[in-house]
Amino acid sequence: MPSGPEVLVNVPGEGLSGWARKTAGVLRRGWGQQAALFALTHVSSGLVLHLLFGVALLFLWRTELAVDALTDAQASVQYFMVVYGVEVGLMLLVLPVRLLGYSAATWIAVRQAAGLTAPLSRALRYAVRRLPAMFAWQALAYALIGTAMLTMLLTCLSMFGPYGYLPSVVVLLYGMMIVGMVGPAVLFERRKPLQRAFDLVNNAYWATSVRLAVPGAALAAVFWLTRFDAASLTAALGDTLTEQIALVAAVLVVAAALELPVTMLLFPAVLVTYAERRAVEAPTLRTGHLLRELG
Repeated sequence: MPSGPEVLVNVPGEGLSGWARKTAGVLRRGWGQQAALFALTHVSSGLVLHLLFGVALLFLWRTELAVDALTDAQASVQYFMVVYGVEVGLMLLVLPVRLLGYSAATWIAVRQAAGLTAPLSRALRYAVRRLPAMFAWQALAYALIGTAMLTMLLTCLSMFGPYGYLPSVVVLLYGMMIVGMVGPAVLFERRKPLQRAFDLVNNAYWATSVRLAVPGAALAAVFWLTRFDAASLTAALGDTLTEQIALVAAVLVVAAALELPVTMLLFPAVLVTYAERRAVEAPTLRTGHLLRELG
């Protein structure tokens, strides 16, 4: 398989069609290994995340704070903060497992694009070596974006009522693009990855938004479909423990069914978008350069 700009790096002038062709190429060359990796790291960790979160919220729903939250605005905010804290803590718990899968898949994709073999065992060893840096920067990115979204949400809810959710959604979507670029910046460049992620997105905001719109929307839809928040507890959970457990089980099934295809759609889209942004900065960038940077 020849290496070159037509394999992985969407060079300036090729446009959206070139980006789509290269994204499909990443998936076509490595879909089997990607499916195995993401099933192992993302689907399994997603099931654990949703299970633990569902159990935690079933417990929280029986606390005095949850009862007060139905009638008292201040208690409702406190309950929301507790729920949000539990969710963030559990996400950080499963984040290292997901980063292993992402790093290994990146190593495989770049080597395959360069026409080299990419054994799964070597990919996982590479991912383990990169895990400390990946976790540190990704956790920082999630913390900053989460704080910004939560601040926007609480501020706008107090000012605009239910419509206050809209600005926080905008912040969340923007933050998802930033977080998506942090991973490649850590793996390839290893210098100021958070700043690099902001620069890569903001230097071509609309181009990046268009390229990540479809996989980003799919990820956001799955996130909202499979998560439990305070509103869904009030509106959707049944009155009996049996009904509540049945709802938790149903969400787990939905999460398992959607996690893998969405991850496999998002991964190549982010990787090729990152390579394209790099090629705008350095038009001579090719697959071989990325391979050497990856190490």
